Amino acid sequence: MKKTVGILFPGYGEQFVGMGKKLYDESRLVQDLFEQASMCFDINFVQLCFAASDAEMSEIDKGYLAILLLETAIYAQLAESGLRPDFIAGYGIGEYAAAVACGSLSFADSMYLLSKYARIFKEFIGEHKNYSVLVLSRGFTKESLTELCAKYSTDDKKVFIAAYNTDDNFAIAGDAQLIAQIKEYCKEQEIRKVKELPAAYGLHSPIVDAVVAQLAPYFFKIDFKSLKTPVITSVDGVYVTSADALESAIMRRVNSPLQWDEVMHGFVGCDVLISVGPGKQLAEWARLKYPEKEIYTIENLDDLQALQSFLQEHKAEFEESDKPDQISMGTCHIDDDAVVEPTDLTRADLINELPGDYDIEEGEELA
Repeated sequence: MKKTVGILFPGYGEQFVGMGKKLYDESRLVQDLFEQASMCFDINFVQLCFAASDAEMSEIDKGYLAILLLETAIYAQLAESGLRPDFIAGYGIGEYAAAVACGSLSFADSMYLLSKYARIFKEFIGEHKNYSVLVLSRGFTKESLTELCAKYSTDDKKVFIAAYNTDDNFAIAGDAQLIAQIKEYCKEQEIRKVKELPAAYGLHSPIVDAVVAQLAPYFFKIDFKSLKTPVITSVDGVYVTSADALESAIMRRVNSPLQWDEVMHGFVGCDVLISVGPGKQLAEWARLKYPEKEIYTIENLDDLQALQSFLQEHKAEFEESDKPDQISMGTCHIDDDAVVEPTDLTRADLINELPGDYDIEEGEELA
């Protein structure tokens, strides 16, 4: 029986200077991706990824794109090796890489949309400096954390659950004063695994409804294609195969909590899980939930070559394509911010106005 494979793409926060350097040095395909990205966005991605400061790599409008670039580059190498995944998912902005890997977006289209989101979100948090993110590990359940957020929220200031990462790992986002009060509460309750993060990690709540309103017109311009591989969406935890459903999910995850615990449940039928991109967090969460599965992290050339050797040695156990898939490169977009106006649609309207059927209840959950 063939082994089933799931691909995971990490999100913001896992990037670091020097990521992918050896991969870039050894692969013409990776060099081509770096060249196209640099040409499209007037950013020297070689300098950014391999020689920039940590502060520059952390900038939203640069770090987001660098992550997508590296994840696409690594996946392109895996695809060239003939690996054919059965399911794909991306955490946060990792969903843009998932859209490329499943064949729904070209590399250029995905970079274009992510660049627009990065710019709009950066401007938003620049104008609203009173928001932050708090990650809590252990000490809460979904129900108790929901009650805590409601307890501290007021008519003027709110705090929301922004991510359900595991059964006992969550992120909340909201007014910085409320976040500080909740940190103090955790200290009093001796809940020690608490970490505050900047808003750049993603607010994933109604706080950023205005960001979605500004982002929507750019999504309307891009043609999402039917998926070659199902994607388990981070906003719903269900797998989708239609272009419309994926487009909706990527947009809705901006102002809705990430359901990564449900995403991981969707991989229950996979034998092998591969985290593609910088960082080991997704692989660690996967091992906690599925200690019996084969789980790999591919963030550099050595990791990639080791996995390629393993796949070659166990070729009979994996579904491989006789004609390996190649990611679609696409072409650069002309910067047209001047002619694209923000929409005044409400949050609910944005979902309803997108082309196609977006009834998420029709998404088929994996057992």
